[in-house]
Amino acid sequence: MLRALVDAVLRRRFAWLLALLIAAVGVDPALEAVGFRGRAFEWILALALGTAALGAWRAGGSRLFVLAFTAALAGGLVVHALRVGPDASLAPAVLGASALAMSAFLLSAVLAAGRVDAERVCAALCVYLLVGIAFGGIFAALEAVVPGSLRGSHPIRLDDALYFSFVTLATLGYGDVVPASAVARPLAVLEAVFGQLYLVVLVARLVSLYSGGRDAGR
Repeated sequence: MLRALVDAVLRRRFAWLLALLIAAVGVDPALEAVGFRGRAFEWILALALGTAALGAWRAGGSRLFVLAFTAALAGGLVVHALRVGPDASLAPAVLGASALAMSAFLLSAVLAAGRVDAERVCAALCVYLLVGIAFGGIFAALEAVVPGSLRGSHPIRLDDALYFSFVTLATLGYGDVVPASAVARPLAVLEAVFGQLYLVVLVARLVSLYSGGRDAGR
């Protein structure tokens, strides 16, 4: 029964991953709104990227890559969640690198030859969210190494860096957190340009091909 359940999940692994990533991004603000601060983000994200690693293993990805990715992710999240270790930049840097590595792997699956189905569209959306998480980790690590790289109304934490990352990725530009260093500014521009081009060029094209394939199959 357990094997059948795992197989059922893996058949829709990118849809599950997308749901978990959305939960990871939205759960902390929702909990904070009702007065609860915990480490829900880290553990949901660990589950999400663990699902991605399992999917990569099942899809025939490099076993060494999957094992190294899982070990690095688990170590970084445990360090951050338990607040252990002297280097405040280590955990967000590992988080950013892990999310970026998995987004690159998923992007290769998105761009592979074959029919465009719902799973491929979900994988493309996962890449978008993973890039936002990756830049959030990178910005948090940069702020830890070079304080003042991001400027806001209070000291910048990981959740603030993730908020800034997704605001930048979506080019909302609220202005409550801004890049202030010579490194943070070009990174913010790179993320904003990627976000716009990715949605307009790749995701829109995939959705169009998916819709066209469904219409042709009727």
